[in-house]
Amino acid sequence: MNQQEINFDDLFHIENKISNQEHFERNKERFSNQCRIVYEALLRGERLTTTKALIDYKIGDLRRRIKDLKDIWNVPIRWEYKKGKYKEFYLIINTDKS
Repeated sequence: MNQQEINFDDLFHIENKISNQEHFERNKERFSNQCRIVYEALLRGERLTTTKALIDYKIGDLRRRIKDLKDIWNVPIRWEYKKGKYKEFYLIINTDKS
């Protein structure tokens, strides 16, 4: 994957409950920053799990940030199940310079 330019200030989402939408609006800046952190880690070739994201980056809901990246910015994030039945998220990175 070649790096795409993403403006993380454009995070937009509609929740299914008013209280959830209010929570989203109050925390939109933090969620946008978490999306940026996850995206940059994936671009570096890191393979992220919910545990790694929590310990290394203080991101408590990696699955939600992955969903935001996929749904809002069309980032082609892939995943695979690992032993112990957890998901590891990653990007296919295009290193071809031609």
